[in-house]
Amino acid sequence: MIVALIGKDQFSKDQQVEQFLQEALGENKDDPLSKQVVFATDTNISSVANVIMECCGTVSMFAPEQAVVVRNAEAMKADDTKTLARWLKDAPECKLLLDFGELKASTELYKVLAKVGKVEKYEEPKQYNMQKWIATMVPAHFKKPIEPAASQYLADALGTNTKLVSEELEKVLLYQPDCTKITYDLVKLLIMPQREIPPYELQNFFGMRDANGYTKKLHEILYGGGDAIQVVNSLYKHAVDLLNFMSLTAKGMSQAEAAQAIGKNEYVFVKQGNAAACCTRWGKANLCRAIRRLADLSYEFKSSSWTVISQELALAALVVR
Repeated sequence: MIVALIGKDQFSKDQQVEQFLQEALGENKDDPLSKQVVFATDTNISSVANVIMECCGTVSMFAPEQAVVVRNAEAMKADDTKTLARWLKDAPECKLLLDFGELKASTELYKVLAKVGKVEKYEEPKQYNMQKWIATMVPAHFKKPIEPAASQYLADALGTNTKLVSEELEKVLLYQPDCTKITYDLVKLLIMPQREIPPYELQNFFGMRDANGYTKKLHEILYGGGDAIQVVNSLYKHAVDLLNFMSLTAKGMSQAEAAQAIGKNEYVFVKQGNAAACCTRWGKANLCRAIRRLADLSYEFKSSSWTVISQELALAALVVR
């Protein structure tokens, strides 16, 4: 039995590891002598491939069978992956699971694994799907319902790291084991935001001059450890793109042609980003003023000391009038 798990959804991969051990070892699953866990990141191991082959080829005298789990397998050196691929070509009799964060389908090791074993992919949910993923996972795994507001808070606070979400919820349930439902108040009390919010999440609120959404997201970014200079640079670039888009469409170009001319994806920039509506709401004069102010803020933030609250107020003033 040879299995490769590929992807960054560590929670789902961990569940699959448990299932693999159950299928491979049965009632011996919890026997530490029946399984070997090898970490490819272990600097004390000179050759991970040799260790894997040795573990697969030996059985403890105190256990009837043995399964081998290799964590962080993507960290293996090139020579190790070649050695392992050559060994696996002969489809050895073993119970081996390899956990990869990433493994390209074009590599020799991937092709061999797909031929002699089973390759399963576990990608992290996209940020916009994270709330739905949490709402589905919690009742299935923790056997408790969760409020929609709570799952949304977790998605916003923790991002797409599925293992982190699971671990934080385990802490909540250790603190409140008798709770009948995971509520918004409970998770907000016990879980602090840890996700680094990318500045581009602010762009649509800025473009649409949505003061409420803009100030809320700006606050989340800056007080969540975000960099004000990155925010300024992101908004400056977006404002310039909108100005160029406005100028090109005014000259008779279609929206698709204008987006292509400025190097933007039509679906993301025009449809999802509502580029035309953004241009209408800003107008050329206001957009030019915003660009000049963003250029000034970029210089001022870099050349002098600003508190977070002063940065927030200066950036909020771009939209809030």
